[in-house]
Amino acid sequence: MVPVLSPVEGLRFATRLRPILPLTLPLTVALAACAAPAPAGGDDAPDAGAVDIDAAIDTPSGCAPGAPGVACILALHDQVRVGCDPARLAELTAELTARRGTFPLWEAGTALFVADAEVAVAGDWNGWVTTTTRTTPLCGGPLHTASAPVPSGHHPYKVVAGSSWALDPWSWTFAYDDFAGNDLGRNSVLNTYDSGRGHLVALPDPVCSTALGNCRGMAAYLPPSYHAPSNALRRYPVVFMHDGQNVFDDHDCCFGHTGWEVNVALDAEIAAGRVDDAVVVAVDHGGADRNPEYGWAEAAGGRQETFMAFQLGTVQPRAATLWRLDPARTYIAGSSLGGLISMRLALEHPDVYAGAASLSGAFWPGQDTSTALRDRLPTIGKVPVTLYLDHGGSAQSGGDGYADSIEIRDQLVGLGWSRSDSPACTRGTDAVCYHHEPGATHDELAWRDRSWRFLRFLLGR
Repeated sequence: MVPVLSPVEGLRFATRLRPILPLTLPLTVALAACAAPAPAGGDDAPDAGAVDIDAAIDTPSGCAPGAPGVACILALHDQVRVGCDPARLAELTAELTARRGTFPLWEAGTALFVADAEVAVAGDWNGWVTTTTRTTPLCGGPLHTASAPVPSGHHPYKVVAGSSWALDPWSWTFAYDDFAGNDLGRNSVLNTYDSGRGHLVALPDPVCSTALGNCRGMAAYLPPSYHAPSNALRRYPVVFMHDGQNVFDDHDCCFGHTGWEVNVALDAEIAAGRVDDAVVVAVDHGGADRNPEYGWAEAAGGRQETFMAFQLGTVQPRAATLWRLDPARTYIAGSSLGGLISMRLALEHPDVYAGAASLSGAFWPGQDTSTALRDRLPTIGKVPVTLYLDHGGSAQSGGDGYADSIEIRDQLVGLGWSRSDSPACTRGTDAVCYHHEPGATHDELAWRDRSWRFLRFLLGR
């Protein structure tokens, strides 16, 4: 049997699962968002149904894939709206359908919205009114479109049909919303590529594991430059993060501590020129399955090895089909048990990961069965990965994994890593960047306050 966490540790990871889809409304416009989840796939191959949402597919219109083709599609839309030429309508329909999930399209102050029914589009650029932008049938067909002037910026919006409103099922982009009247806690977002801000995207279907017998949500932060036409071929460093429900700026999560706000931190660090533009892929934990998946080896009654196969064989290949990731700068990070599994993945797969970050790593699971990380390190030896390690607590209290974290730090140094202390750390394959935050507690608020440290270390310019 897997050892039971302490009451505090166990309670911490009973966090709610992020819903895969944020809404279900009796609207035609919402039907596309209600598709059945993708079938569970094997844990050693990428999801065959994944689509590169940034490149889209080539279509007969000749518009370039991805961001460079947006201006072409806007012009084609205007042409079809005027003449409804059947051939051009078919070309436009193919283009729009191929890009589902990436709307609204925007270029030079004009946005194009697509829906499956007549809806109003209400956002911060039009005062949230429902009278200025409405989709209408495209040449009498099933698609409904509307173009509207929208200035540069990061704009929340929603679609409205009658008295019901919903997130835009043609868009994966979202932002958390603290407005008390928004039961979903999210809005759709139109983020123009010159806004200077990144944005969040949530997959409409989960990633699933046959071996683990469960599915989980996956979301990502895309940096400010990601959708600029000039960057269409650029690949980005990526940090895969565990406990995805807690990674971003959801102020309703995490026992009132809010999330890590990694997206907020990255926007600030990128704007200040301290870190490279990077993608963060946040994958939810498995709910009740979290502790055995992250915490214990199968030899000790856990499921670490099966989870690692899922991470390597399903999660990361799926992400690579969706976003332009740089395989040479792939990192993994987490806190507590998420920090433990991040360390194990990076240390045992240095061919995949350039580095890892463990915040308040829970290194104690398996210490009674000689399967803990400290027992594995001598066999693993020195491998070429860069590591970030931090914790709070104190020698007197022993809280926040104080003693275990220091033990792991010293083991790493003894095996050949060179220690430096944050923020004066230099990234390298023999570097371990260490930080102790005296008295810091074991919660998301503490990890939010320290997240800039690991971001600067792993992604710093």
